Amino acid sequence: MCLVFANLVVPQSAWAKGEANDPFKIAMILWRGETNVEDGFRAYFKDRNIAVDLQIHDIGRDLDKVPAIIEEIRKDPPDLVYTWGTGVTSRVVGKYNDFDPATNITELPVVFVMVSAPWKTGIAAPQGQSRPNVTGAAHIAPLAAQIQAIRAYRPMTKLGVVYNVEEANSQANVSDLKALGAEMGFDVLEAPLGQNGKANPEDIAPAVEMLAQEGANILYIGPDNFIGTYRDELTEAGFANGLAAFSATELEVRDGQAMLGLVSRYDLVGRLAASKAEDILVNGISPSDIPVETLDRFSYLIRLSSAQRLSLFPPLLLLDYAEIIQ
Repeated sequence: MCLVFANLVVPQSAWAKGEANDPFKIAMILWRGETNVEDGFRAYFKDRNIAVDLQIHDIGRDLDKVPAIIEEIRKDPPDLVYTWGTGVTSRVVGKYNDFDPATNITELPVVFVMVSAPWKTGIAAPQGQSRPNVTGAAHIAPLAAQIQAIRAYRPMTKLGVVYNVEEANSQANVSDLKALGAEMGFDVLEAPLGQNGKANPEDIAPAVEMLAQEGANILYIGPDNFIGTYRDELTEAGFANGLAAFSATELEVRDGQAMLGLVSRYDLVGRLAASKAEDILVNGISPSDIPVETLDRFSYLIRLSSAQRLSLFPPLLLLDYAEIIQ
């Protein structure tokens, strides 16, 4: 149900707030506990001597907990709400053209992080429009740049994607990859999970084997929370079938076994979100006047141990600018 905003409360600019005796209250609704994104968010305010009181609400990957957290937040309203990921943010703010003030937060400013496709999923308003209380930081490099990053490492004409159909961000990502494939000359081989119920990690290995049999050159790990949770199952199945994995997000390379990725550093995404929160809390700027953005620079990561397992060593030219992880 889409209703008109009424009496939107946006904190006024006040340097008196943000001092140690009167910190800004920020309610953080997190998908899986604190990450390096939150480290960057905290560090930004510390570096700028702005006191914040971060109130952590961890849903533990259970979106059904969000309504109760919203109720709790409304009992003692913070100055700002911070949301992590597409699923959490969608539950908290709804879509730009489909929200309900009874169940979604419309009366407080919201800054989101780690939303891979904010426009495709309707979290962000289309170009030329804005949402009165919502802005945020996306984290995915342009898809064309990702494909170029893969092809800088090795030839690729068939991209294998295992993904959870229950995640809107994953569906949007695969749709965009297909459109790009027509332009850049590659086929997207899909292995959707969860079509007949909830996605099951036991289905990952057979899906990867199927993609290998269909001739996939590499596995693609997109912004998919399910695959992110079971990244080791995916990459191990890749090794068993001679397939490397490329990741669009940092964790799967840095903390997992994906062989390469073109990624946003999590701490920098947190800092970008914090700069938007500062504009709202300190400078009194409305979220509607603060653009949703991604970083303008990305990191090329290579996990050498995975390359060794597959005997797919990086071209020497990549070593001039890639970050090598052992």
